[in-house]
Amino acid sequence: MDATQVELTALYHQWMQAVKAKDMQALERILGAEYVYTASEQGRFPREGWLRGVSAYDIESFAFPAIDVRRYGDTAVAIVNYTQEAIYQGMRRSGTFLITDVWVHRDDRWQVVARSSISMPHQGRTGGGQS
Repeated sequence: MDATQVELTALYHQWMQAVKAKDMQALERILGAEYVYTASEQGRFPREGWLRGVSAYDIESFAFPAIDVRRYGDTAVAIVNYTQEAIYQGMRRSGTFLITDVWVHRDDRWQVVARSSISMPHQGRTGGGQS
């Protein structure tokens, strides 16, 4: 596993822990100013809209079965398998997601600038979800 893979894998866990804890300072560091979130069943949200949703998002558990990082200079693309048990605005938002994130290395740190999330239906799944 190369250094970028190790660093971004750690950041994924920090990111979801920050959402779970509603740690806005950590999220401010992880998300680039230009961050945009696009997801099936939800549409597209700029950084501010995504951050507003964190207050209504209760993650019970999460896991990353696979994170594949491909670095291209100061940019990295991560292809991620993600699972969660969560509630968003009082509705169950649990399931499996295929995520593609774009990360940029600047100011001696990685920041995520774009996410595309596709919910994957499976037996027992209820609702779509912010991820």
